[in-house]
Amino acid sequence: MTEKKLTKKQVDSLKKKLLEENQRLIFNGMNNEEFAYSSEERSDEVDQANADFSNSQRLRFRNREVFYAKKINEALKRIEKEEYGQCVDCGANIKFERLLARPTADLCIYCKEESERDESLNFVARQSKSLGKSINLVGAL
Repeated sequence: MTEKKLTKKQVDSLKKKLLEENQRLIFNGMNNEEFAYSSEERSDEVDQANADFSNSQRLRFRNREVFYAKKINEALKRIEKEEYGQCVDCGANIKFERLLARPTADLCIYCKEESERDESLNFVARQSKSLGKSINLVGAL
């Protein structure tokens, strides 16, 4: 099925949505000093454990947001190059409705489904969703 190319109005609305998403990020601009422990958090083992847990959660969320911010910036670059809305695998136009739901999408729904099928079948070459790194499971057992 051939999808229509995005109109300028659609691209402008999606660009606005991407910029709003980028502004919405909680950890945008946060530095590492905000993860330092206060003297109260180091007073005993329970406080230290609570602070460690809290910091690990905040770091995890920050890493996810950094990854999402990179995807937003890539989408904005594709808009500037007038490549936004085209599947990077097959070159087909991506539906406007898909981009409304996921403005950072760079695969059409057919290529994305195929990618997910391949990923689910390939246990050894799975990738971290938030970091984009391959997970080496060979010899891990």
